[in-house]
Amino acid sequence: MSRSANVLSVQTLKDFKLTMINFAEEARNSLSGVDMELRRMRDWLERDQLGYWQAQVKKRHEEVMQARSDLHRRKLSQQGSDAVSDADQKEALREALRRLHVAEEKVALIRKLIPYLHHAIDEYHSHSQPLGDHLSGGFEKSVLNLERMITSLEEYLALRAPAAPRLETAAAEAGPTAAGSSATTGSTPSESAAAAEEPPAEGASAAKPSEPGQAAASAGEALVSGRAS
Repeated sequence: MSRSANVLSVQTLKDFKLTMINFAEEARNSLSGVDMELRRMRDWLERDQLGYWQAQVKKRHEEVMQARSDLHRRKLSQQGSDAVSDADQKEALREALRRLHVAEEKVALIRKLIPYLHHAIDEYHSHSQPLGDHLSGGFEKSVLNLERMITSLEEYLALRAPAAPRLETAAAEAGPTAAGSSATTGSTPSESAAAAEEPPAEGASAAKPSEPGQAAASAGEALVSGRAS
């Protein structure tokens, strides 16, 4: 499997690293907020609500006992008299029993909901724990790897290719070779150039092309002189 990557912009990698860091910060805050809310809900249900309704059961049970006692005393006072009514005491007892029943239902419902809440919290933690572990350990490693990649790319981009040799350098390198070839012929480059540029002497240049004509003229003059004599 190829491990190469077509990276077109180092700045894009830097922006991606910054986005990752911001995401990790927001994710940590969200996980912390949810954990705090779960603890608050558990404490509210197990401590506040359960404790409150258990106390209400105890209190309302006492109210029922008090209503029954009042009804019993009212019935004792009714003996031998039809003018005394116990309707109010009976209604108070029914209301006390109703309130006690409501409190007992609340306690039963809360005790039933507590296991459901614990199960939901455990299920949430089973899904959120891998993310939390990665944010606390693996994420830092990922960011460090990304920073190393960015540094390597920047160092690579900072490299410069070797420059081509300049003409003066090439001529300087070729100079000793030319001097060596001139030495083998017995003259220096400057002497050869001077010899090529020096004009020929006047006498030498005139004598050479006129020598055949002068010889012919001298022979003619000698022949004429001989005939004349």
